[in-house]
Amino acid sequence: MEIIVVDDGSVDNTYQVARKYDVHIIRHPKNRGNGAATKTGLHSCKKRNCDVAVILDADGQHDPKYLSDFIKPIIEDTIDFVIGNRFKYHYNMNAYRKFCSKLMTAFYFLFLRKKISDPTNGYRALSSKIINKIEFESEYSLTQEMLFKIIPKYNFKEIPVEVEQRKYGHSFLKLKNYFTKIILFFIKYYIFPKITWITHRLLSKETRVRMGNILKT
Repeated sequence: MEIIVVDDGSVDNTYQVARKYDVHIIRHPKNRGNGAATKTGLHSCKKRNCDVAVILDADGQHDPKYLSDFIKPIIEDTIDFVIGNRFKYHYNMNAYRKFCSKLMTAFYFLFLRKKISDPTNGYRALSSKIINKIEFESEYSLTQEMLFKIIPKYNFKEIPVEVEQRKYGHSFLKLKNYFTKIILFFIKYYIFPKITWITHRLLSKETRVRMGNILKT
């Protein structure tokens, strides 16, 4: 197992502390956010030909004791994506955020026909198949881009996890902006590909008809 620490332009002692351990450290010259840090980490996993990549947030919420639970389904079963579910246990989330999370769950079920109990949970594991095939773009809402690109095409599993309250830092997430991003992602990664596929099929058929008519004349 390798540990990759992405130091996202931190202004504390993250880099100095991480250097004391046998870990691979990647540093961003300036702070770019969680999505950018995750992309950097996954890109490193791809270059290192990792079999599984497990993502843990660095704010003290994710307990490494669940690592084997996330890795096992990918190694032993036909699972390519594992995501944590904190709602299997009691989790002290304010009512507004909990409502928004449930609303997102309903959104995914309505449009993707897949139930994601905790769509904002950052504790995730990805198989090498996903690491090598999917390119992620967003640096703001990567967690949701990941769901739109993975859930419709790959087998996934939820793992119940107890998540601690945030120990360090604070979220810059604005829920209104977040939902706007989700809708835009839905259009970009779900609607557009379907339109493109249908258009391609229609154009292909039209091209064949035209070619047939030319040959007949």
